[in-house]
Amino acid sequence: MEFETTCCDIPCIVRVTAWEPYRPAFISGPPENCYPAEGGCGEWELLDLDGNPSPELDEWVRRYPQVARSIDQQVFDYMEGD
Repeated sequence: MEFETTCCDIPCIVRVTAWEPYRPAFISGPPENCYPAEGGCGEWELLDLDGNPSPELDEWVRRYPQVARSIDQQVFDYMEGD
């Protein structure tokens, strides 16, 4: 799965290489039937608009955790259909 976005004002492609669907928590009934929320995470890579790896974007992700969190949220929204 791939989608276009911008990262640090640079147009790019996010390629989702692995995804575990989100499963909300269930907290009703007896404790043995309850479980915490799980999933909603995966692995991704940033590519330039030609579909090639982008060392420049990789450096931004390594240096600034907020950039990685932003891409994580975009991937979650895309994969979960929000």
